[in-house]
Amino acid sequence: MAEKGSDLSYDFCCNLCEEDCVNKEAMFFCQQCSKGLCDVCIGLHRQFYKKHVAYGREEMDKWPVFTKLFEGLKFCELHSDHPIEMFCEDHSKLCCSMCLFHDHRHCVKLVLITEKSQAVHGERELINISSSITGVQLKLETAMNDTQECLKKLQDSYDKACDEIKTLRQKINDILDKLERKTTHDLDTLLHTVKQSLQSDTDTCLKAINSLKKIGDAMNNIEKGPKDLSFIVYQKAFEMDSQAEKVLNELAVNRSPSVVFNKHPCIEQILSDLSTLGNIECAEKQTDNDKNIILECKKKYLHHIRITSDKETCYIRGICELSGGYILILDYSNNSVKLLDIQFKVIAHADLIGSPMDMCTISPTEVAVTIEESKTNMIVQFLNVKDRQIYIGRTLDFKHKCHGIAFFKNTLFITSLTALYQYTMDGQLVKKIYEDTAGFQTVYKCAVSPDGSRLYIINYSHDNLLTLSTDGTVLSSLKNPAFHNPRGVHVIETGQLLVCGDTNNVVQVDGEGGVVTLATKINGLDRPDSVYYSAHTGRLIVGYNSTSVLVINTK
Repeated sequence: MAEKGSDLSYDFCCNLCEEDCVNKEAMFFCQQCSKGLCDVCIGLHRQFYKKHVAYGREEMDKWPVFTKLFEGLKFCELHSDHPIEMFCEDHSKLCCSMCLFHDHRHCVKLVLITEKSQAVHGERELINISSSITGVQLKLETAMNDTQECLKKLQDSYDKACDEIKTLRQKINDILDKLERKTTHDLDTLLHTVKQSLQSDTDTCLKAINSLKKIGDAMNNIEKGPKDLSFIVYQKAFEMDSQAEKVLNELAVNRSPSVVFNKHPCIEQILSDLSTLGNIECAEKQTDNDKNIILECKKKYLHHIRITSDKETCYIRGICELSGGYILILDYSNNSVKLLDIQFKVIAHADLIGSPMDMCTISPTEVAVTIEESKTNMIVQFLNVKDRQIYIGRTLDFKHKCHGIAFFKNTLFITSLTALYQYTMDGQLVKKIYEDTAGFQTVYKCAVSPDGSRLYIINYSHDNLLTLSTDGTVLSSLKNPAFHNPRGVHVIETGQLLVCGDTNNVVQVDGEGGVVTLATKINGLDRPDSVYYSAHTGRLIVGYNSTSVLVINTK
């Protein structure tokens, strides 16, 4: 028996039970009462209304509501005042006379609805389609529930982002308040020091004035005093006069002291260069299906990247895509970074202070580059691209080697050839994530998954591709002849993993640990050191020791 408040939904409910707030399915319909009746209520109904005829579900064509439902189905959805008369087998469409006239006059396979009804009615097709509709309905309801849950999570993520923005703003306010207090304290300290100096000068002047007045009075009355004191008075007056002159020359007032505030020019410049407090992005959940989609390489092109100032053959160590479709490439041989437009033409370049090793995107207009300035000094150089120009930004100094670099949500991951470190954006060490000292280049380059849950390391010395959790736990180690001495690793924003190296190829690692070769030496590759895939343009870009970059279309 159905209970009150039941969530079950029926096509036709028992009207008598509804009056008692009970939800039960109607199994009969009385035309005289115009009410639906359940199995229980039909017994009472027959006792009180013996002459009323109640029709069961086997005679639902006599149910008025059911008849109304069927009446609505008889009419065309496009032309609601025209009944459906034909079926076009060429287009699998139900047609009224207006549909026939406008859209199907030239169709060959037009069949009357009555003929189709005879072929379908009572056949297995109705049962099958009914089952299919039920299944699809359940899937849609599940999808609707998932969508509602997604909307809730979306709102929760929005609220969280708002809280993070407010927290960041409060932190900035706290930092500015601290800077203001410290600067004001320095101002007060300086004022106090200068005031003390001026007060000391005042005391010195007053003391000198009193001494000079006293000796002056003695000189005015020297004739009345003992004559043997005249020389003593003269000498003391001479000394006091000289000392007073010296005091006058040393007085702070002669230097006209004042307090001046000289602001740090970088503070205002940094804040004015920012358009927002951070990047707003839609972080969609990555599915395993996305990871396993294999790129299909089609047309291949070589784009010339050598410029007149290059002294050596270009050696591309890093590739990044910025907003507007611009591409940045690191030229190791010429210690430079080059900006390419969407046609892969070099439109700007900038010289670096050392040999660039790797590069990662920080924002749509900013990248971070690891640079070997000298054998003992390794830095991370930040570069900004604005108005088709490259601007050198701030630097971070490190005590260990800086080779590979990756970025995820205000965190830098840097390899030292034998270890992987995690740093904040201001260069503060968070932790050493992983270390392998069993070779010279065991932690060569790194990459991070789109959701930040996985880190990938290529072990150049031992031909391995390692997958780590963020705490440094090795989740898998893949060794394959297809990437002997791997040099470059890249994770596409849709999750696919690419590797290139001394085997003169670019391979994609599938979800099962297998590899698929995307480009080889036949395409002109010579020990590729960098690979990048643009999900926006469908282009695979490969950098190596050449005057060109290889670009492969996959769409």
